[in-house]
Amino acid sequence: MRVVIALAGVLALISMPSMAKQALDFEITPLIGYRFGGSFDTSKEKEHHRIELSEETSYGLLTAWSFDRERQGEFLISHYNTSFSQSDGFSASNTELTITYAHIGGNVPISDGFMPFYITGGLGLTHFAPKDEQLSNETRFSINIGLATKFELSEHISLRLDSRIYGTFFNSASAIFCEQDTCAIYISSDIWFQSEVSAGLTYHF
Repeated sequence: MRVVIALAGVLALISMPSMAKQALDFEITPLIGYRFGGSFDTSKEKEHHRIELSEETSYGLLTAWSFDRERQGEFLISHYNTSFSQSDGFSASNTELTITYAHIGGNVPISDGFMPFYITGGLGLTHFAPKDEQLSNETRFSINIGLATKFELSEHISLRLDSRIYGTFFNSASAIFCEQDTCAIYISSDIWFQSEVSAGLTYHF
């Protein structure tokens, strides 16, 4: 039920009809940020070990388009390369892992003035790609919600600052990175979280 409510809220944000006809405004924002959070279990038994992900620099691209005078639709791709810790319960020949989010959503303003703030969010997919050839890639549904602000530097360029929380959905007690009947990592909750802060220059067309 929580997942349905979250998805319905984001869809309502991006699908409401425009209140006034106007020319389509388009923005593109290359982003650089810092991703942190996220850990996994190595076993579904009571005695298990935690695998932690290293906090690393992330890179992204955000495109936005106007729905009306206030709201925007957004498409976000955010990618980073990380590595995971090993434990007595799990080892791998290569500990590198890439995690990529691809989300469609939108934003709405909650304040204006010199430092306007926006609530932003979206839904889409999370793609996990371990470098170890013995571990399989995984793709799961996910959502994000965050807070953003913009500082106008010129008529066509703004500085954008973002903070987001990503939630990736799993069935409780599910597993990922499986090879036949053997799985490397187990998920003990319904949703897996990561956080990200980022900055970029927005080009307005």
